[in-house]
Parts: sequence; structure tokens; C-alpha cells
Amino acid sequence: MSESDLKQRVKFVALDNNTVSSYSTNETTLLQDGTVAAAITVTKAIREVSKLCSWDDLPEWQKDNEHIISGYVRETNSYRETLLSLFYLHNESVNIYSHLVPGIVFLFIALFNKYVVVDYGTTTWKDYLMIDVFLLGAVVCLVLSGVYHCVKSHSLEVSVFGNKLDYIGIVALISSSMISQMYYGFYDSTAMFSVFSTVTISLGLACAVVSLSSHFRSREWRPYRAAIFTAFGLSGLLPIITSCFYYGPMETWTRIQLKWLTLEALLYISGAVLYGVRFPERLAPGAFDIWGHSHQIFHVLVVIAALCHLRALLSCYKHVHSNALFLSL
Repeated sequence: MSESDLKQRVKFVALDNNTVSSYSTNETTLLQDGTVAAAITVTKAIREVSKLCSWDDLPEWQKDNEHIISGYVRETNSYRETLLSLFYLHNESVNIYSHLVPGIVFLFIALFNKYVVVDYGTTTWKDYLMIDVFLLGAVVCLVLSGVYHCVKSHSLEVSVFGNKLDYIGIVALISSSMISQMYYGFYDSTAMFSVFSTVTISLGLACAVVSLSSHFRSREWRPYRAAIFTAFGLSGLLPIITSCFYYGPMETWTRIQLKWLTLEALLYISGAVLYGVRFPERLAPGAFDIWGHSHQIFHVLVVIAALCHLRALLSCYKHVHSNALFLSL
């Protein structure tokens, strides 16, 4: 095959991505020295590009954020192809790894919690349980989120199912965060801990039921999704206010490490607001397709907020046991 023939062949492949699979190694072996590598490189590049598409090329079910113009993984209808999307860059790559990697880290912390939680002598299995409740809640949230953003390009059915799991994970994180913190906030009041834990679990189950609704996942419900989960998170103010009346503001500040929880809440709220209004991509559609769009920022803020909660939880644990204040629930 001459150089001109090769150019025509590459041009033809570029114009018709469906023929890429037929442009195999068997054909490239017939090319002259020096052209094989170039042909393979061009073919691989075309194959990779053909896996991605723009907003206008998406089926209706894949459309969610019209301000992200390019970098979408085409509908694969194949778990193998879906998993392979982990190994090339697209507009969900950051969403996947920003939660999948921290989720694995939190899992290792839970498995080896004795290296993180100092034994004060008064430490009991309940301490490890409560700290692990939060850690496992974070694992469920982050891992399910990462998995969803990976498999959402498979098909409508898989995307819908994954989206539901994603919201269940958010419910798990909020519930586990609140229950673990209330354990130390009311370490000397079994009744209060039981009441507020029951309220949290009930609200969490309600959110989970709503999350399983197909109507809830529609594009039009985006602001409402953010609002519902923000409201669930803000329900944690109720035990804090109660504690302020019961123990006083200063004691409450120390008991639950309110400075860290305040920062955590601000991070969650900021992320939810950015996600809801689609900032910054709405200001410059197409400029933040791969890096820096609102969903990615939301993911990063969620991880930082989870770390703030872990810091608060460990500080509460230390305060209770180092001062010999612990009274077993």
C-alpha cells in the first residue's frame, strides 16, 4: 500500500468511525515500514474519540446538564465497555475517582480503626461501633457514587438503578454522620440519644423511599433533590439546639466539636447550591466539560466535609475519654 493509499484509508476511517473495528492488525502488517506505527496510532486515537460524543449526539435519557457540551461516554450497552471507560478521560472521570478512591481509603480506616482510635482504657466496643458506623456510611456513599458515575453510560435501565443507589448512599452518609455524633453529644443521656436516633433513621428512610421514585431523578427535579437532602442534613440542628438548652452552648460546643460540624455543614450546603444552580459551567458552557464543573466541585466538597466529620468525631471521643467523662450508654 502506497503512502497516498494510506492517507486515503486514514481519511476514510476518520469519516466513518464504524469502519474502525475492521482496520485491524492484519491490514496494518501490509503497510510499508514507517507507516504501520502511524496508522495504528491514528486508528487508536479515532477509536478513543469515537467512544465520546457531544450533548447534541446524546439520547434524551443521557441528557442532564446542557452546560456541559462535550466529553460524554456514548451509550455502551456493555459492562465491559463501561468498565473500560475508567481508563480514558471523559466528563465523568473526575466524578468517578473523586469518590471511589476516598471511599476505599475510608474502608481501610474502618478495617484498621485501632490504629486511628486511641485506646484510653475506658474505651468500649460501642466507641469502635459508632466510629465505624460513620466510616461505613461514608464508604457506602462514596463507593456507590463512584460506581454510578462509571456505569451510568451503560443504558437507561442501569443508569436509573445506579442513580437510585447513589441517593441511597447519600442517605447513608447523612444518617451515619448524625447518629455517630449524637452518641457523644448525649453520651450521658440514653433517652435523648435514642429519641434523636429514631428521628434520624425515620427521616433517612423517608428520603430513601423518595429517592427510589423514578420521577425524583428527572432533570426538572434537580433543585428539589438538592433541597430535600439539604433539609435532611439540616435536621441535625434539632439535637444541637436541644443540647444547647440542656447543657449550655459552651458545653455543647465542646461535646460535639461544633466548629468542625459548622465547617462540615457549610461545605455540604455550598456543594449542594453549586450543584443545583450548575455553577460555574452555566457561565461558560463547554469550558468546564472535563475539569471543574459543579458536580465535580460538589464531590470534592463532600469528601472534605466527611473528613471534617471524622475529625470532629475523633475529637469528641478524645474529649470524653481523656477527661474520664465517659458514662456507658
